[in-house]
Amino acid sequence: MNSNPLVTVYIPTCNRVNLLSRAVESVLDQGYKNLEVIVVDDCSSDATVKFLETQAGKDSRLHYFVNPENKGACFSRNRAILAAKGEFITGLDDDDYFFSERLENFIRRWNHLSARHKSLIFLFSNGIVQKNNEKQRVKYKRPRKIKKSDLIISNFVGNQVFVKTKDLQDVLFDANLPVWQDLDCWYRLISNGVAVNTNCYDYVTDVSHPHERISKKKISKIDDVIDNLSIKYNLSKGEREVLECQLYSYSLSKLTFRVFLKKMLSMKSFKSGYYLSRKLAKSIFC
Repeated sequence: MNSNPLVTVYIPTCNRVNLLSRAVESVLDQGYKNLEVIVVDDCSSDATVKFLETQAGKDSRLHYFVNPENKGACFSRNRAILAAKGEFITGLDDDDYFFSERLENFIRRWNHLSARHKSLIFLFSNGIVQKNNEKQRVKYKRPRKIKKSDLIISNFVGNQVFVKTKDLQDVLFDANLPVWQDLDCWYRLISNGVAVNTNCYDYVTDVSHPHERISKKKISKIDDVIDNLSIKYNLSKGEREVLECQLYSYSLSKLTFRVFLKKMLSMKSFKSGYYLSRKLAKSIFC
């Protein structure tokens, strides 16, 4: 592997220029300098385009596209991915940001881990959630290694990966899914390989702002998405039951004790019962 490969960072955005400014800055200020950042503006009505024009004039590593009409985040991600010139690629949501060492961590860990894990498909990291301000950050640790079957249990990966660009270009995001587009993409991407955690805390998910990350309207469509993915992946009944447990990560109020008993009586898989029990415990004690 080239010791200094070009890395592409893609950012979809729409009408959040203040947050976008922070996201772009966090990429351009990386300690690792051989990068390009591709922003796709999904027909914003604020000052996003003006900001991008100004920043691109200051730093030639920034490129951008503007959708003539609103196409959604997945369309925008795919547009950037297909335009990427980097050997590797990773993403950033416009309301989140990188710590300055993130890309260095990915490159260093890829060089180290790819020799040990011949079936390595992509890297991911631990997470940091910013709940109110920069002083109120909560760290959470993800598993060390993940294979495809683990993603049926939960999206342990999170919303971003570090992967060879050609591999992500081969699968892309499914713009027809209203939710779980990242879970679906990682599931198809990982195939028969493995994904490995860098064990770094270098990506901040900001939930402190008033903009919604996932709407109640979209949550109501998760049942349909479960049907879609069960067919798409040819899941067994037990695998589908485990996948259904992920619904309660979004709406624990739906997991009443009556619903829990009904589902437990119908389940064929011990694993699905175990994960449903964990969701119920969380709904009671958290």
